Amino acid sequence: MKNMKNIGLFVTTVTLVILATTFVLATGSFATINDVAVNGVEDFGPNDTVAVFADETVSVRVVFTASENAEDVRVISRVLGEPGLSEASERFDVLSGNTYSRTMHVNLPADFNEDELENSYTLEVSLENNDQVADELGINLLVQRSSYGLEILSVESDSEAMAGETMIFDVVVRNSGRHQAEDNFVKVSVPSLGISKKVFVGDMPSTDSTDPDEFNSVNVQVALEIPSNAQEGLYTVEVEAFNDDSSVMDSRRVLVSGSTDGTNVFASTTSKRFAAGEDGTYTLTVVNSGNAIKVYELVLDSTAGLTVDSDESMIAVPAGTGKTVKLRATANEEGTYDFTVNLHSEGELVKSESFTAKVQGNATTENTAVLLTVILAIIFVVLLVVLIVLLTKKPEKSEEFGESYY
Repeated sequence: MKNMKNIGLFVTTVTLVILATTFVLATGSFATINDVAVNGVEDFGPNDTVAVFADETVSVRVVFTASENAEDVRVISRVLGEPGLSEASERFDVLSGNTYSRTMHVNLPADFNEDELENSYTLEVSLENNDQVADELGINLLVQRSSYGLEILSVESDSEAMAGETMIFDVVVRNSGRHQAEDNFVKVSVPSLGISKKVFVGDMPSTDSTDPDEFNSVNVQVALEIPSNAQEGLYTVEVEAFNDDSSVMDSRRVLVSGSTDGTNVFASTTSKRFAAGEDGTYTLTVVNSGNAIKVYELVLDSTAGLTVDSDESMIAVPAGTGKTVKLRATANEEGTYDFTVNLHSEGELVKSESFTAKVQGNATTENTAVLLTVILAIIFVVLLVVLIVLLTKKPEKSEEFGESYY
């Protein structure tokens, strides 16, 4: 029995010690808050309210003086009633008698109900360490809607695309400001591919508009063509809604697969023989075996002395089709010349085809020789006819007159 009393006395003593220690820890103070500034506003009383804007990052500067030495001290700012809206400083030690300052940045809530233009919150600032809360202070915040603000409610699109395809992005944008949002645009871009598309969506009324025919949100579709030469990989797509007063950005990841892109060229002949001064004609057929229309630029490269041109310097070839281009080459001196047709698409070389021109003689000299030969032949024929006529003509008989004597 005596042992039981001793055990009970021991438990009671330990409990009192723990409670006393807890009381000391809870009520102890190693520092006192001297001043708090919210977005540079300070010297406000307990009944004063600081006005800030929704979705704003607020700067909170806390000045305090340490009355005792303490370890692992933190300054914490939190918006009460909104989980996750808090910011804490790094842990540091304080020395008695010194004044310290820490600045934190707290994100304010962005969401409001449709009929709310402002909400009231309490910003709590506290000095803490592992053992106790040394001091704390509550500040009244009035969080109001931005005068002009846009919000991207949703972005819908395929998560995969093939190079050369056109992706459709379904974007819903809302005016979250207190005033009408004018001249709004939605832009979808892939910075790493250097492509973007902007669409005008017009005006949107304010959130508190009472007109039943007006809507403060809009649904827009943006078509963005993925380049056919895009490398396979994961790309970041940026979606931006903006006007002259505000902008908002959202992003998503899209997997781009390699395209079935293919370009082939076929020449009826790659070597021709023709006279100097004349044109040698070649044909080149370009076939697009990809899954999207392609535009090709023909760049001609020839050796000195040979002039080459084409009837079209740029051609558009739909997917699965081909187009034939005529090439003309000419040279004033005989010799063997080479030229190349380079096909470029979207700034890159996709195909090349080489040709040879064998130029012989001189067209003018040959034509003159032929003409002289014809003239001489004609003269020869005329002379021959004259000779035949002369040879076949009979001589006339002369009349003999005798003398008569009477």
